[in-house]
Amino acid sequence: MLKANFKRVLCVGLTLVAVSSAVSAAGKKKSKKDDPYKSITKQVNPDTKKVWDLGGMSVILADWWSGENWEETPASGPMEEDTRAWHRWTQKTYNYKMIQKQLTGSWDSHPQAVSNFCINGGKENYVFTIDARSALVGLKSDLFYDLSKLKNIDWTKSKWASGTEKMFNKGSSFYFMRPLVPEPRGGVFFNKRLLEAAGIDPDTPYDLQKAHKWTWDEFEKLLKKCTYDIDNDGLNDIWGMANSSTEFVPLAAVSNGMPMIGYENGKFVNNCGKDQVLEAIEWSARMAANYEKPQPEGSEWNWMYAAFLNGEVAFLADQEYHAQNNGTFAHMTDDWGFVCFPLGPKGDGKYRTLHNDNLYVIPNCYDDERAAKIAKAFDFWTDGTPGYDSPDAWKEGYYSCFRDSRAVDETLVYMKENPNPRYDTFVPGINYMGDMIWAPYAGAVTPQQAYEDCKNVWAGLLKDLNR
Repeated sequence: MLKANFKRVLCVGLTLVAVSSAVSAAGKKKSKKDDPYKSITKQVNPDTKKVWDLGGMSVILADWWSGENWEETPASGPMEEDTRAWHRWTQKTYNYKMIQKQLTGSWDSHPQAVSNFCINGGKENYVFTIDARSALVGLKSDLFYDLSKLKNIDWTKSKWASGTEKMFNKGSSFYFMRPLVPEPRGGVFFNKRLLEAAGIDPDTPYDLQKAHKWTWDEFEKLLKKCTYDIDNDGLNDIWGMANSSTEFVPLAAVSNGMPMIGYENGKFVNNCGKDQVLEAIEWSARMAANYEKPQPEGSEWNWMYAAFLNGEVAFLADQEYHAQNNGTFAHMTDDWGFVCFPLGPKGDGKYRTLHNDNLYVIPNCYDDERAAKIAKAFDFWTDGTPGYDSPDAWKEGYYSCFRDSRAVDETLVYMKENPNPRYDTFVPGINYMGDMIWAPYAGAVTPQQAYEDCKNVWAGLLKDLNR
């Protein structure tokens, strides 16, 4: 299940980092003889007073999903075509080559491969894409280069506005970068046909969200209407929802004003015993007991996706990537929409998701000169494509992924405007799913009992991490 959460399709991949506008100069045709970048002022190395020349170095942008020849595949549209042209221009102009590919071909083996190279070094020039599994382990082991030493990178550029450089910094030193807006994550998918069948306007979730009335109570009203028996055999044929509890519960907690694991004053804290979290888990369990389709006997863990695809449930709380062009719901027969998780009674009135963004690091095994050249190549590669300069640029890659524009112009905007980093994934050893979600969600234990059973173990793990 975790593998799917981290594997990203191209339409929101790093190829779109360079796209910093919402409205493409898409329909404009250019003559092959025209140089679309002839008016661009080339960047000058302040040390040499000449245009930057990176000496033909090759840099590998290593992740766990990119095929080695992805640039040879057809572009998804004019925007991506322009981005690829811009990448070619920057590489030729500044004399470098960027290669985006998988490090090992496996999400499971990626962290160890990153660690091995950072310790042992090698001839390759890497910028590593990492996630929470590598971040703190690498930081504590001094595996990542101190980016504050890079004097020729302008960290005030808007592309670095994700705040990643402020995560887990040590004084003025920082180690993570991210030239991307926060990636949308968990929200609620809804089946428009089933809403209509239940006598509900299919835009109701959007309208409630826009009016800031999309709350737990309103969500439950819709769940109740969408849970019913069609053939009068005494068994429900349509259910309000089907979810993975590990997606639903953390979103419920943060919507109620408190993440399960927080990060305050440089320390990780366990919030699971606090009223907001306990209330969220209890409410989640009640929604599951009353409105969730029972898991079919003998089914796999991901049965809920088939239930939503097949029009058996009206709502599914899960991550946005299912909407991608080749994602789970791309070819779903029924029409569907996507909203934020509803507001909890103790929240701050802002719609929240849990951002779980990938980070980018440079290995600390390089000397300063080599690290600086690698970083400058990455800086050039991620600069915005000329002609795409609207602040709504990030939306462009998402419109084709959804059935309606409201999912982008409203839902994803809320997710972007309220950054909310997920911290529980950074804590090694904590079994937050087994300890605080699975049994309470199933009604096997109370949230308070689950907390009492694990709080001492969690306290020890957090103490070690916070040293």
